Amino acid sequence: MVDPALKRALRRLRDVKSLQPSDADSVEFADWRESVAGALDSLARVLVFEEDRARAAAEAAAALEQAAAIRRRHETRAGGR
Repeated sequence: MVDPALKRALRRLRDVKSLQPSDADSVEFADWRESVAGALDSLARVLVFEEDRARAAAEAAAALEQAAAIRRRHETRAGGR
């Protein structure tokens, strides 16, 4: 039997991923990547194996970094106008 918390975390990640915006350089995409990071963090807390938890946490950190990079690019463009 699969842990209900794990099922919920996987479902949340799948739901969030299904909402991916098409423009990978938009503020909306940065918001989405932050949502993905949150879902991955939640998943990391309920995964059984340490290796899987570490991978989910690393993917969450990468998603947050990508979101931050997108936001920096937008701030730079807005400041240059």
